[in-house]
Amino acid sequence: MNDRISAFKKLTAGTVLAVAAMTTAHTASAATYGVRVVDPAGKPVAGASVCIGLAGNYSQFGAEFTGADGIVRVDVPNVPLVVTVSKTRFAGIRIEEPARGFNLVKQVTLVDGVPGPRCRAGSTMVEGPGIPPITIQNIDVNQGAALVLRPTVTGAPSHYRIDSDSSFSNAKWKPYTDSIRVAGNLASQQSLFLQMRQYAGSSKGWLEARSEVVTITITN
Repeated sequence: MNDRISAFKKLTAGTVLAVAAMTTAHTASAATYGVRVVDPAGKPVAGASVCIGLAGNYSQFGAEFTGADGIVRVDVPNVPLVVTVSKTRFAGIRIEEPARGFNLVKQVTLVDGVPGPRCRAGSTMVEGPGIPPITIQNIDVNQGAALVLRPTVTGAPSHYRIDSDSSFSNAKWKPYTDSIRVAGNLASQQSLFLQMRQYAGSSKGWLEARSEVVTITITN
């Protein structure tokens, strides 16, 4: 049986890094707080996840991916902040910032390292130069002898991952196919989570774009 379903957006997993210098300006009781993520050469890093909030609610004031300029800005009250920055393949970091009544952009430097604290950003990951955005528009669900998913995707994905957990803790990226056969315990789940990416590069450098995570509801 083929069911045409809509893709419902879920939070994507983000990830990233270590700290460096600061840039500044203005005065007010509430202010804009920003993070500028750069690599060791000082170049902006797009697609880094930044969460700004309070202890126990790390994304209370905002959870976004950096744009091409490497910057995320959110409006915050004049209170102490907890800032988490992370990106896949690099060390994540969580820092505490004092209350300030003025606008600030803090620079954070991307470094290699053991994964640390992680931030889940809720916006679409920024595509790298030359990589078009990837959007999952619809998914045909074929529940015959085997569960088969046939996604309609814009962009040019190279990989996909699927899991019953939106954090994809048990999922690995697999080469993209337009006919995804779901096997094992996943085939019996009522809800599955799917994400696409386009990835090109090596351990020395790469470009990556990811779709948002979509929820697939399986009807029995």
